[in-house]
Amino acid sequence: MNTLGNRIKQYRKAKGMSQQALAFACGWESQSRIGNYEKGTRQPNLQDLEKLAGALGVSFPDLVAGRDRSEIESFPDAIQGRVRSEDRLVMDYGRSRDKGKPVSSSIGWAKDGKVPVLGNAQLGNEGFFEALDFPPGHGDGYLNIHSDDPDAYGLKVTGDSMLPRIKNGEFVLIEPNKSFCSGDEVMVRTSSGRTMIKEFIYLRDGMYRLDSVNAEHDPIHIAEQDVLEIHLVGGILKSSRFLHSSADF
Repeated sequence: MNTLGNRIKQYRKAKGMSQQALAFACGWESQSRIGNYEKGTRQPNLQDLEKLAGALGVSFPDLVAGRDRSEIESFPDAIQGRVRSEDRLVMDYGRSRDKGKPVSSSIGWAKDGKVPVLGNAQLGNEGFFEALDFPPGHGDGYLNIHSDDPDAYGLKVTGDSMLPRIKNGEFVLIEPNKSFCSGDEVMVRTSSGRTMIKEFIYLRDGMYRLDSVNAEHDPIHIAEQDVLEIHLVGGILKSSRFLHSSADF
């Protein structure tokens, strides 16, 4: 049976890793955690699944839901949303040209492109920030990535209030014209002057529910009329994707 536990075991053995070695690669001291996950007696949370996928060198969706995505409905909404979000990114951007192999089971190669970086998301208490905006094409440089949203732009994230999902020094790709669904990260601007990156959960009875990327921060509810903008976070990118304005494409 193609269960999560079996997939963890298969990927681990394919890499020639013991349970102890995989545990160490994930930052855990005891191999019993891996054994419990493989036997199915314990279910990993979102953060543990991220660590396992990274240590095993496989995509998050392929590890969690299988290559046919047949198991996706068995996971909590947040994990389902993460799988669907990453699958959509792969459909947009295709395979990883850097590693020469697919980032998931989808087919295609990434297109070249550039997206202007319009400022910094300096994160403070509870994940709020102020974006230092510039006119399109006149910001801090470019992200070397394709987006079919003509109004797409990037922000550099500084601070640690979005750990572990978004790390200090990484970039977020904002795509204002694209739709989003439950589990997607979005950038939200409110009439009170707050700007934040949160996980969209639902819009119901005129109220948005937004969960924090950092589990230490509580979910928030905002009235629909108090939201000025809500834009899809189309990707989280490493600093290697950033190019200064003078760089050639």
